[in-house]
Amino acid sequence: MPKVVDHELRRAELSEALWRVALRDGFDAVTVRSVAQEAGWSAGALRHYFPDKAEMVLFAVDLIVGMAQDRVRELHEGGGKVPTPEVLQEHLEQLLPLDPPRRAESEVWFALVTLARSDLRLARRRQEIDDAIRGSVDSVVMVLDRIGRLGPGRDQALESRRLHALLDGLVIQLTADPPRLTVDEARTVMAGHLADLAR
Repeated sequence: MPKVVDHELRRAELSEALWRVALRDGFDAVTVRSVAQEAGWSAGALRHYFPDKAEMVLFAVDLIVGMAQDRVRELHEGGGKVPTPEVLQEHLEQLLPLDPPRRAESEVWFALVTLARSDLRLARRRQEIDDAIRGSVDSVVMVLDRIGRLGPGRDQALESRRLHALLDGLVIQLTADPPRLTVDEARTVMAGHLADLAR
């Protein structure tokens, strides 16, 4: 009788192995061979799930998107009340590499951006994620307006673009080697920008 394989369980094992390699050695070290070794699999067995680096990047991207969405969901659990400016800052901080897991998430994003130049599947996924980030930023700006923390005459669409650009810049400076900003400095810059929006 043929052996029944639980593919979801195997993919979960692979996601854990991939993430251990990324956290320990950086996402550049994530390859079919390194993840197979970490999971205790043969490279051939792993290629059944991920025939190339692009497939691994897509898998890792879906993994980090899910983790970021879970963090934001937890932050807003028990909704119904209007978020405070502090909660909105925490919301935005889920998109910044302020700790090792989120730094690894940013490295996955950079890998996606690089490979998307020559792979249409990755280019589409990059656009979808960028749109999702913009949507998240838009929602923060809309709530800031609703709670009176967006100054008179401020254009919501323009402020969303500015805030999105600030987030991208902070990601780059936090992931530089060595980082150009500390975690505390990044938080201070973000808090200062959100305070400025109220003026």
